[in-house]
Amino acid sequence: MKKTLVMTALLLFAGTSLYASYKEALKLFEQKDYKGSLKMIADELETANDTKPDSPNYNLRFLAAHNHWKLGNTKSAIDHFTRCIAIKKNKVDPYIDLALLQIEIKKYAEADATAKKGMEVEKSPMLYYIMGMTSLKRENFWKAKEMFEKANSLNPDLYYSYNALGVTLMKLKKYGEANTAFSAAYAVKPRSVEIVNNLGMSYEKLGKVKDAYEYYKKALALDEKNRVIATNIDRVKGKVKN
Repeated sequence: MKKTLVMTALLLFAGTSLYASYKEALKLFEQKDYKGSLKMIADELETANDTKPDSPNYNLRFLAAHNHWKLGNTKSAIDHFTRCIAIKKNKVDPYIDLALLQIEIKKYAEADATAKKGMEVEKSPMLYYIMGMTSLKRENFWKAKEMFEKANSLNPDLYYSYNALGVTLMKLKKYGEANTAFSAAYAVKPRSVEIVNNLGMSYEKLGKVKDAYEYYKKALALDEKNRVIATNIDRVKGKVKN
């Protein structure tokens, strides 16, 4: 999920009026030449230009942050995202991606704080989703439920938020509601192995083993080497009545 979000955020800049060096650096990023992309950015980026009107530094730093993220240089990525926030105080994107990075490195309290600051800029469904994820990771399931539901109300196509809501509801043993959430995620992203498997799991918890078996089979067809799904199938297939 994260990789998709990152690429979407970066591609938004591709059609804008940018320096040729930025466009070339973006092209290298898309080709997964992250070091090459960073070198081009370093040749263009001048810290003194951070505060100049119409400076390309915001875009350059945003791209640099993602290159460093891909390379595992989390401190450098965080530094660039933080500078992006300082350069354009009305942009929510760096708050979102910084918080996603902080979740990835298990800095949940920091991610939550970043998301809350971002909410002062824009009531973004992604920020509600992020706050839901930080709550879920810290096992505050009722808070997570609230945040995911807000995210979904603002963006009904946010399938990963529906999926996370389903996971949260499973933790709360609200299996019927979890099934509804997974079904909503499945309607948007029917080829997601995780979502299809989770839908099967919710049916199993509801005692609907035939439905569970069918969804586990669909999940395995999408990922034939997934041993977790194979185990799920083995567990329920003997309970299915012909």
